[in-house]
Amino acid sequence: MPAVRPCLRLLATLFMLLGWGAVVAAPAKGQVALVVGIGAYQNAPALPNPPRDARAVADSLKKLGFQVELAVDPDKTRLEQAVKRFGDQLQGAKVGLFFYAGHGLQVSGRNYLVPADAKIENERSLPFAAVDADLVLTQMETSTPVSLIFLDACRDNPFSRSLARSMGTRSAAVGRGLAQIAAGEGSLIVFATQPGNVAEDGQTDHSPFTEALLKNLAAPGLEVRQMLTRVRQQVKEQTNGKQIPWDHSSLTQDFYFIGPTTVVVQSPAAPAVQPPPVAGVDPMAVQLSLWESVRTSQDPADFEDYLKQYPDGKFAAVARRRLAALKSASQKERQPVRQESQSARSEPPVERQPALPPVAVPDKQTGFDVMMQGTATNLTVGTTAQVQFQLRRFGTGVTAAIRVFPPLFATGVLQGQYQEGQCMMQGWMNEGFLLKMVGACSASGFSGQYQAESPGLVQQGIFRLHSRTSN
Repeated sequence: MPAVRPCLRLLATLFMLLGWGAVVAAPAKGQVALVVGIGAYQNAPALPNPPRDARAVADSLKKLGFQVELAVDPDKTRLEQAVKRFGDQLQGAKVGLFFYAGHGLQVSGRNYLVPADAKIENERSLPFAAVDADLVLTQMETSTPVSLIFLDACRDNPFSRSLARSMGTRSAAVGRGLAQIAAGEGSLIVFATQPGNVAEDGQTDHSPFTEALLKNLAAPGLEVRQMLTRVRQQVKEQTNGKQIPWDHSSLTQDFYFIGPTTVVVQSPAAPAVQPPPVAGVDPMAVQLSLWESVRTSQDPADFEDYLKQYPDGKFAAVARRRLAALKSASQKERQPVRQESQSARSEPPVERQPALPPVAVPDKQTGFDVMMQGTATNLTVGTTAQVQFQLRRFGTGVTAAIRVFPPLFATGVLQGQYQEGQCMMQGWMNEGFLLKMVGACSASGFSGQYQAESPGLVQQGIFRLHSRTSN
């Protein structure tokens, strides 16, 4: 990585995801990240951890809503091509993030990333064998308002030692570890250890730095610089003070991987006239989203659903007028049938058979078993997924089998209670998160708010499902 150079605007906008197993962010306009891990070196001993580090970081970023490109063990050509694509994707993005794990070296104050096929025999071969970190930094210089760079590349480096031997009396130009980089405006540059020091590769599946980063990346309510304070402390403890992560910041705004969130657990026994607002989400944004999904509908049940959840809502008066109009139109459509029946009564009476005793018709509201489909919108990262839902009601109890389609591929079983037209349910999904759903439910549909919880991560959104038979 380059030394003190203001032109440092590292790539940092590829994290993607849905939230749960894969929350998708808006391509090239949200959060974009390039994640690189190199361990299979052809001309030096292999490093076992960087590929594992990169894969784990990429997975975490996807779940946090980043659009991620992962490059594992690239040669120089592939690495340069990945950087070029990253630069293209950064245009118009809000956040750019670059993570690198592998060998890096500094020569004369400049930092270099070492690809898998690097063969560094002398100083002249360096620009042809390694990638100048400035190539990455210049891609981010004017592309995004927030640029985040994580460099886990300060390992004891055989390339540095061989290069120093080839340079003879100029060997002092080959520095230990990486050189410090001055962050340009809107940038945060994070080193696995202090400038000029060497970081550990780690005795577990991850390096000490990446392991601490993964533990804290999805901690809700931590601004990125607060998060790094935790990382620094944990790495210091794990390495007995030998390694202390270092950063240089010129951020001009706060950045949260997960915004401040408080989890609210609703008591199933509490009356539910309308779903309680989920903490961390603007209730008006939820109401607006629901209204937008029903306002052009021709189905009276849609407006009844809205009024059940928001009887005094911003659009309640409009919803009532629309509901009345739809019901009136439905009655007019049935009017000719009534006229025909009246003319039929004017004809001579027909001899009637004795009336049969009335047959008891079961109350459909006491139970139903209905297959539904619709959408779930993740308000935390602004993405939508398709959902299939089989809802069963038996008295005051409800159960459901839920399936979420690409990009999530999540399935689960929920249980809960039915009360006054409201269903309150929760259950575990196969992706390992707890899903809670609250909203208006009937045999024709189920709509409301959801919350997905996994360790260190809470995401909220709205859902809207319709019976397949009513579509």
